[in-house]
Amino acid sequence: MTFFACGRFNRLLGWTLLMVGMAGMSGLDPWIFGQQDPAELLNSTRMQLRHAQGVILAMALLQLLVGYVLTTRAFQSRFSVQSSILTGFGAILYAGGYMLLVWHPLGKWLVLCGCLLNLTAFLKTLRIDIGGSGVKHIQLILPILCFGMFLDLLTSLFILYPDLFSLNWLGNEDEVRLRMLRLARVAVIALAVLTLLYFDLAYRANTTSQIITWGHRGLLGGTIGMPLVLALACFTFTDVKYLLPIPATLVCLGALAGLNLAWKHGGRLEQLGWAIITASLFTGMGIGMYAFDGPLPAPWGMDQYQGFVRRLLRIGHAYAIVLGILTLFLAQRFQQHRQLQLIRRIGVGLYLLGMGTTLLTFTLLALSAVPVWATAIGPATVALGLLLCVTNVRPDSQPVASEND
Repeated sequence: MTFFACGRFNRLLGWTLLMVGMAGMSGLDPWIFGQQDPAELLNSTRMQLRHAQGVILAMALLQLLVGYVLTTRAFQSRFSVQSSILTGFGAILYAGGYMLLVWHPLGKWLVLCGCLLNLTAFLKTLRIDIGGSGVKHIQLILPILCFGMFLDLLTSLFILYPDLFSLNWLGNEDEVRLRMLRLARVAVIALAVLTLLYFDLAYRANTTSQIITWGHRGLLGGTIGMPLVLALACFTFTDVKYLLPIPATLVCLGALAGLNLAWKHGGRLEQLGWAIITASLFTGMGIGMYAFDGPLPAPWGMDQYQGFVRRLLRIGHAYAIVLGILTLFLAQRFQQHRQLQLIRRIGVGLYLLGMGTTLLTFTLLALSAVPVWATAIGPATVALGLLLCVTNVRPDSQPVASEND
């Protein structure tokens, strides 16, 4: 049972889902971006597969987060095993359900079962006294994750019973309310992962300063505020969206603190990861000024939500966040390895090459400087690099965050 209790099952599942998601990107991106007519994309198979791919990547990050928490020995062994199994199979059912949903309605029930397993696992943690390292930080993150799992459950019920909930007021997939709901669900996982990675970096730096403290507060405030504001704006008054710059600013300030800390105390991979994340978060804050129909108008040529350039910018921003977080996880995985094996060094090199190629290709494609099929090169290289980096490698480090941080 150690395989589950120490989080190894969840880490293995997380890395596997990441490789599947990246390999899927290499096949899907040329096909998806090959269609540039926004009218043809609404409710199309292309968009359904894009959503399924995003779910796979989100579940991968969630599993890496669960693996992280279980390495802190926060829970008793028996409860850790239960949490590991529930969230692991919940992720499999949830991601698999969204893939199956493209072709068969049975996928709806798999999505619902996956949501229930995830929500059950995280709700159970709220009733358990936890110990080990990082107690305070884990206690703050768990309710946020429960909120995210609840939003996922609501969404799955909307899919299963659209007539029961009378969802006409939410609009279609491309309208503001559902766009905010999608971002709220993603933000819960991505920001929770980023916050815990910051806690881990601050703990390993073994130093205190005003910047580190504000980094903690900024990331926690943004992690709580961003999905909460988005959900409120979705389900109540859309004008609540004008509060979004507050949590967005907090997250950006927290990322700057992480970059400063990594620059002083982290390795090169951590420095690169935090640099990419920080740049992408500031880009995202700019995108957010018009993404939900205000407060600023969309830039010239980006009026349509599914317009080609606007889509490239939006997806490129999301990829940068994911790739930046993956870079931090790789840095964490290898932080106690003074000398990597040759195959690992090749893997890291391929991963970095693929990451750079992916982000550069989006820029060049927006300028019509490369063909659409070029979007397959970067993700395929990333997937191969990850395979070489993580296969049969067991992390020696215990990622923790001190209770006194």
